[in-house]
Amino acid sequence: MDSITLISADNHKIKLDLKSAQKSSMLKQKLLDTVGRKNKTNLEIQLKDIKYDILKLIVEYLNYYKNKTPKEIPKPVPSESLNAFLDDWDYEFINKIDLDNIFDLMNAASNLGIQGLLDLASTKVASILKNKGIEDIRNMFNGGCDLSQKELNEYAQLENL
Repeated sequence: MDSITLISADNHKIKLDLKSAQKSSMLKQKLLDTVGRKNKTNLEIQLKDIKYDILKLIVEYLNYYKNKTPKEIPKPVPSESLNAFLDDWDYEFINKIDLDNIFDLMNAASNLGIQGLLDLASTKVASILKNKGIEDIRNMFNGGCDLSQKELNEYAQLENL
């Protein structure tokens, strides 16, 4: 078996070589679970919560890091400017993904046990939110205010201390 086939939630298939697959703790475990199986040549793994567009990004990431370890990302995020502290490839990769898909990517990376990708996606979100006020964040996510006027006044008083 040289590769496995991943099947997205929307039933698209994509092949992933074994070395790349082992960068995911969940896929690595699935591979270990198949060691005793007689038919190891056609391993297909259904990923019911991951759409094809997100799965393609995951496979791209796993293929890139097949033979290397991602650089550790500083925490807390030192700057809003990702290119100040990310490797060029990571910077280009994460910046082509819009905010809506970043959250899907974070969820998928978490479920698949791909810590480097989860850290990278989380870093993008952190850099977007860095130095933003609550109103800016609410507007960014189209969220209403769930605080009463009294609570808002108390919060305003705390900010002015």
